[in-house]
Amino acid sequence: MLLEHNVVVKDPLKIGLRFASCYPNLYRSAMSSLGFHIIYDFLNHQDDVYCERVVYPYGKSLETGSPLKDFDVVGFSLQYEQDYPHVLEMLREGGLNIRKRDRGPDDPLVIAGGPCASSNPLPMSDFIDLFLVGDGEVILPDFLDKLGELDNPRREIDALLDVEGVFIPGNEAKLVKVEDMRDAWRPVRQVFPETDNKDLIPAFGKSFLLEVSRGCARGCRFCMAGCLYRPRRETDIKTLIQTAEEGREATGLNKIALIGGAVSDYSHIEELCSELLQRGFQVTTPSLRIESISRDLLESLKESGLRTITIAPESTWRLRKVANKPITDEDIRRTMETAFALNFNVKLYFLIGLPTETQDDLQDLLNLIRDLEVMAPHRDSLRISINPFIPKPHTPFQWTKFNLKDIKARVNYLKKHTKNRHFKVENPNKSLMQYVLSVGDADLAPIIEESSHKKVPLGDWKKLTPHWNLDDELPWKDLDVNIDDEFLEDEYKKALNGDLTPWCETFGCYHCGVCQ
Repeated sequence: MLLEHNVVVKDPLKIGLRFASCYPNLYRSAMSSLGFHIIYDFLNHQDDVYCERVVYPYGKSLETGSPLKDFDVVGFSLQYEQDYPHVLEMLREGGLNIRKRDRGPDDPLVIAGGPCASSNPLPMSDFIDLFLVGDGEVILPDFLDKLGELDNPRREIDALLDVEGVFIPGNEAKLVKVEDMRDAWRPVRQVFPETDNKDLIPAFGKSFLLEVSRGCARGCRFCMAGCLYRPRRETDIKTLIQTAEEGREATGLNKIALIGGAVSDYSHIEELCSELLQRGFQVTTPSLRIESISRDLLESLKESGLRTITIAPESTWRLRKVANKPITDEDIRRTMETAFALNFNVKLYFLIGLPTETQDDLQDLLNLIRDLEVMAPHRDSLRISINPFIPKPHTPFQWTKFNLKDIKARVNYLKKHTKNRHFKVENPNKSLMQYVLSVGDADLAPIIEESSHKKVPLGDWKKLTPHWNLDDELPWKDLDVNIDDEFLEDEYKKALNGDLTPWCETFGCYHCGVCQ
């Protein structure tokens, strides 16, 4: 039995619509996802809807133990491509056929939202009836109204295309977002577990999730979220303090996890942390942007009890320019010096396999890592994580190849020449699978289905490795995420030349298409 606080209890027999909100990853990830909390809280604020949570690997709800087949709508949050097989496992476990064509008119409507549904839902199109493209709290009111008008949503599914943000393959859709953070949904009565089981403790521990901003327009050319969700929209500081206080009252939680596209870019971040500390809150945060970390911010986080900060230098200076992340080695050193002086541990994230990367770049990366290791006061102060770069849809790097043989050679080279005891490298084979699922199309249905039963040989994935050229029609062409194709193409060409595009918030608009 799992003891949880703030679970919503309604009588399923007395409401009009039963909605299963499904997270195809483990409980600790689900309960660290602010989006998952938003959907749960938003839907349960509707009098005639009961939203229950279903979390991988189960096919029954946490609230009432009901199988998925008992619901009217089954909605999946697609955060990571590697979770696609889990979706099928959950459908099966919940008593449903996995292919949409095999489900009957009386089965639930199976929908999906989240970043992967907004960027390239095609690989999942044989299993999911329709996709919600963009922010749930903007799409759901009209979606629920439309559902209420239909006698049988599965039979009359095309009527749902009237709702902005609804995508059924073969049609077009435009990404819908919260334009002003005053309209964002802020869940105050957040559900959290009472447990000593490490596998069930959310990533930020017992924390109240507080959303400071959405989107980021720094323009990193590899970043899907940075392209999909621009521009940056901030929540005003008064609202944040008020939400934190209301959250503490509703949950009893004193620890605040700041959530946002680029948390340290928040324009009043020092003031916010200082104000929260004065009110007796602890503050934690996901990774910080090197460009916007100040000593004041780090001092506030230290006072708050934070022991480790995470930063992402990505690569060498030459490749940072390719990726449009213009932080210098000096910026990185200065940030780490301050962090170590304040007794923080530092976790560094690097990418390998960025466009134009050479053996010389790899050697430069090793030299940089060695320089940074020397700065660490003791050998447990620094952790290094290396991840193969994976091209993503709707980014300037969507036309980049993923070469598994090259990536493996680079990984082996780094492993051989790195002495750091906390040196972690993502498995290149897993990265290849993620690449295939990220930029593939509907033809991937058979391998997704197969991998929901058993481990699929790597050779089968290799055969499906796509590669898109500048003049190809891309699988996600029918999804308008508000960013111009010409802009992406120009950025790709600039990347190959190592040319930077400055941050629009500082240097003015560079016409990506988002702000019309």
